[in-house]
Amino acid sequence: MKKLALALVCLVSVAFFASCDPEITNPEPSIAVMTGENYIYDGQTIDLGAAYQMGFRAASNSQTLKELASFNLVTKIYDMNDQEYYSEDTTIVISGTEYVYEETIGFRRDIISKVTFTATVADVDGKVKSAVINLLVNQPAQPLEVTGITWVRRGSNSLNAEEMAANGLYWDSRDPYHVNIKPLTNCTLYVDLNNVEAYNAVTTDVEKAAYFAGLEASTPVTEYRNISTSASGEYNDILAVIDAQGAMHLILFEKADVETGTFGTQTTIYGKVK
Repeated sequence: MKKLALALVCLVSVAFFASCDPEITNPEPSIAVMTGENYIYDGQTIDLGAAYQMGFRAASNSQTLKELASFNLVTKIYDMNDQEYYSEDTTIVISGTEYVYEETIGFRRDIISKVTFTATVADVDGKVKSAVINLLVNQPAQPLEVTGITWVRRGSNSLNAEEMAANGLYWDSRDPYHVNIKPLTNCTLYVDLNNVEAYNAVTTDVEKAAYFAGLEASTPVTEYRNISTSASGEYNDILAVIDAQGAMHLILFEKADVETGTFGTQTTIYGKVK
């Protein structure tokens, strides 16, 4: 009986001491938005064209001390109708008990209304924690700069390929009978034929944003082929391009000169972009 009593006392003691261990009710790691001068914060309104510093600071749980395993950042950009038009999801493999993510951000697409950043850190046990930054985008009504363009295709060669690419376009030479202009990869093209009035009515970036918002309700096109290479002519066609970075290019083709020489057919398009 004495041995049995002693064994029971030992069992009770073990149970008592085990129950005194602190219970970890929140075993996930920690993550917070970095603060300080020039750092963006949740709920802030930012200006287009300006640069801002963004950062997140993550750390292992102070009780579990489990090492960090990954950092994920999801970026979402919304248009003026609050519809998501761009999303990027990036995961970085990390290690250690602390991690800091920083980058400089800025936006030049004057049709966006808000941006969200969702950062999530995970530890080796798969425990996760997230922090979010929601930004509103200020839409100042700045006058648009208008630049003249002269784009030439001589034979099958485009002489202004770099300038066209800067506007999200390239000249496809496989059609010898028409000007065949297409959007680059990840660029979107809308065409508004014979509508110089609409082009002239767009004088500020806010008006351009509104014009593009109207176009985005329609279906984009894969190419522009309205100019014939058989004769010169006048045109008032709008090419509206959203490039891979979300910048908008509003282009007006006003006329095309066609001539023939030892080089074959040369087509010169005159117009402007804003």
